Amino acid sequence: MKKNNLKSSHKIIFSSKASLKTATSLALASAMVVLAGLSSPHLSYGDSSSPQTTTTPAAAPVTPAAPAPAATPAPAPDLILPSMNVHFKGFIDVYGQYNPTSASTTDFRAYDYGANSFNLNMAQLKFWRPDDDGIGFVLRADFGPGAYASAQNFSPGYYGALGGGHPSTSTTLYTGSTAMPYSDFWLEEAYINFFVPDTNKELEAYAGQFQTLANFEVIQPTGNWMISDGYTFLLGPYTHTGVRMHYAPNATTNLYLGVNNGWNGNMQSNQGSYFQDIELGLVANPISWLNINFSGYLGPQVRNVYFDPLSGAPGGIGVTASAANNANTPTWRNYGAFVVEAGPIDHLWLVTNESYGWQAEGNVNSSGTPTGNATWYSSENFLRYDLSDTMDLVARYEVYYDPNGFMTGMRGTAINDESVDYQWNFMPNVISRVEYRHDNANNPLFNSSFYNGGNRGPALYSQDTVDVELIYSF
Repeated sequence: MKKNNLKSSHKIIFSSKASLKTATSLALASAMVVLAGLSSPHLSYGDSSSPQTTTTPAAAPVTPAAPAPAATPAPAPDLILPSMNVHFKGFIDVYGQYNPTSASTTDFRAYDYGANSFNLNMAQLKFWRPDDDGIGFVLRADFGPGAYASAQNFSPGYYGALGGGHPSTSTTLYTGSTAMPYSDFWLEEAYINFFVPDTNKELEAYAGQFQTLANFEVIQPTGNWMISDGYTFLLGPYTHTGVRMHYAPNATTNLYLGVNNGWNGNMQSNQGSYFQDIELGLVANPISWLNINFSGYLGPQVRNVYFDPLSGAPGGIGVTASAANNANTPTWRNYGAFVVEAGPIDHLWLVTNESYGWQAEGNVNSSGTPTGNATWYSSENFLRYDLSDTMDLVARYEVYYDPNGFMTGMRGTAINDESVDYQWNFMPNVISRVEYRHDNANNPLFNSSFYNGGNRGPALYSQDTVDVELIYSF
């Protein structure tokens, strides 16, 4: 039994020796393979998940890749001189009008006065350089009948704002179209602007000729909601020439203070006065859907009443040439406008524009002798509903009171304007509009031959018009 066990033990030992010999041989073979591998850097170990160690030469230090340069923003589409940061844009405005109550012009309109005709209002070109990085400028030029209408407003009052053609037989001091030639060009704005140094871009200065701060409607049809402009715009200031300071203490408040030559004048022509007009303005956006605009103009102005075409019409003031000494002598004028714009509120916008004017010695008798002060005031209200991103409906109701005939030439004048517009921007950069408008007054203001020599028949107390407009901006 022990012998057998010993034999078995010898067999086990022998077997163990054999196994050890075999294991030793395998270990030597493996070592040779490893050594061979260490001597050959090209040996691949397959996709083993175990860490691999090689004696390949140390790699040169890797320099971190430079970050990719930031993408250069695409230049603004209106940037035409990148090296000077000069921009350019413009528009062309054309319209057609039907007016069964006037044979020649539609009276008391700023820019859509071409009755029963296809018309060009104006083409406009604007060049500007923002003053964000230094000094900037704006140069805005108008061409066409609209330019003529604006330029005519540079005479006192609104004379010629309807396009001219006034007869020289008027009993007023101004002799009509013979006194001011037709021009298809008007330099609407030309000014230099810059941020005052060390004010953190809160104080900005303007010098030159610029648009007024007053009222809701503007000269550019692209900035208005309707084809026609109301009486508040027509009989108000358009531009001023002088110096304007703009202070923006925060993102929602803008304050303005300026000194200028008065209404619609590029030089001070007020004889006997060395005082310029003062301009005050506040534009605020206290909450996202509310904008407030208050503006005031105070200073000496020539009295409109001596130049109103209708002052010589039946029922008019009847100023005669004997008042020539008063015609160009300025008196003090105060004018204020207050605009509140609310919207959008569920696709709805509301605007009210209130204005009030006062002129010393602006109330005159039939010989032109001052008998008191003149006042005038208006209320212009808009309701707009956005049908979609490209379609709007707009309604306007306006009342204009001129008790002394200072602005219209006829005492006790009260005018109503009721208008409805449909706007459809059916293509990019295109605005199309259709408008119906009804005007009525308590004096015969419309179709008057005193206003335009081409008007036929008796003067009327009301007028109706239908306009179609197309604007292309570029």
